[in-house]
Amino acid sequence: MHLYGLDRLILLLAIVSGLVFSLPWLTKPKPVPLTNTAASTVHEIRILQRGQLKLGLLRDADGWTVTHPQVGRARTQRVRQLLAILHTPSHRSWPASGDLLRQSGLDSPGRTLQFDQLRIDLGGPSTPPGQRYVRVGDRIHLIDELWFSMSSLPASHYLEAQ
Repeated sequence: MHLYGLDRLILLLAIVSGLVFSLPWLTKPKPVPLTNTAASTVHEIRILQRGQLKLGLLRDADGWTVTHPQVGRARTQRVRQLLAILHTPSHRSWPASGDLLRQSGLDSPGRTLQFDQLRIDLGGPSTPPGQRYVRVGDRIHLIDELWFSMSSLPASHYLEAQ
């Protein structure tokens, strides 16, 4: 093959590969966040276990305060980590229906996170493992299991060291 022909072949391969990688059906879609709520607008966080308050946090002018089950200054970084659930990627979502609510464990959620008026119900684990069903409004989402573990941490995790 002549050098001129090789140059054409390389150019043709570059064009074809550029087209293939730019096709929308081949590119991975950008993950959709679980909510559109800005963490900076949240003033109160409540974690409920089977309807009972497990952890209360309140933002004031100086930062965050743990209000339940103990009272004390909260570690800002730890509260920020909890607030990050608001923008965690939703891997999949569906309209909430009776059958899906039962199958996902969201017909009677074991844990609820409240960020002001926004409610996130946590349901059962999914298949494949590593994800969990959650309900936000009228949608059921799959998010990483990490958030269920994060919401299980005791109040002492959030309290500043004395």
